[in-house]
Amino acid sequence: MHIQLNNYKANIYEISNIKNSRETICFIPGAGMDHRTAQMIGFNELKEKFNILAIDLPGHGYTTGPQLNSIEDYSDFCCKVIKSLNIEAPIFIGHSMGGLVALDLSIKIKNSKTILVNTAYPLMVGEILLNDAKGNLDQAAEFLTKYGVYKLPETEIKSSGFGVMGSGFYGRSKGTIQSPYGTKNIEADPDREIKLYPLKRLFNQSQKEILSIDLKACSKYKLTKDAIKNLTQIKFIYGAKDKLARFNNECELLLNFDINKDVSVMDETGHFPYFENNNELNHLLLKLVNDFN
Repeated sequence: MHIQLNNYKANIYEISNIKNSRETICFIPGAGMDHRTAQMIGFNELKEKFNILAIDLPGHGYTTGPQLNSIEDYSDFCCKVIKSLNIEAPIFIGHSMGGLVALDLSIKIKNSKTILVNTAYPLMVGEILLNDAKGNLDQAAEFLTKYGVYKLPETEIKSSGFGVMGSGFYGRSKGTIQSPYGTKNIEADPDREIKLYPLKRLFNQSQKEILSIDLKACSKYKLTKDAIKNLTQIKFIYGAKDKLARFNNECELLLNFDINKDVSVMDETGHFPYFENNNELNHLLLKLVNDFN
């Protein structure tokens, strides 16, 4: 569904049929991604009991309007969506950058509950990735999957077409693929490239600069010590093999939480659990949501 919010036409993807009697889960995708991440997750173990919505942030997916440049602005946008839909006490689930947005929302919206998935804080981004994200989106996606994917899924994830514009929109010279988003060389392991494609395609947006904008927003986001001290009703999911958002039990964000109770670490999983180990992720999300009650 679409919601008109001043200068924005917000796209809200509905995973399950909306019923007023149910609690609502709002999923916020990571940097440069959109509601297709929620489609990949599926939420099979939650969608029969909860309303589940995925929010396309401005410049992502099908949401149109002026570009935003900070985590705080993204969370303000989400607040307007929540208010427009009359959602009370939402459950936020955010992946990576989406986790930072969810974290900011947990401060702004009373009685909310939050699950952060593969979210590091502070989330500092290196210059190499920032440069690739601005100038060559394909190379940025290659960087993120190289260090973020620990294992390929055992079951092939199907995707339609080769890119958003079809295979005829791409050129090839020997092992180098040329696309509207940059270039990539697949000579070394073409089978891996094919298997990674359902994940990499999630970074393809109509606005090519969006990943760069998001990553810069991540680097700038900081909470005050008082805000961190007052955080409540938050659960954390990390990938044991995640090289992009490493689990650190001494992270200041975790100091007021019970590591054994509030933190879950997925073994043999990197930064993209919905791609690498989706069944386990769905089981874990169901458990954590139930733990709030």
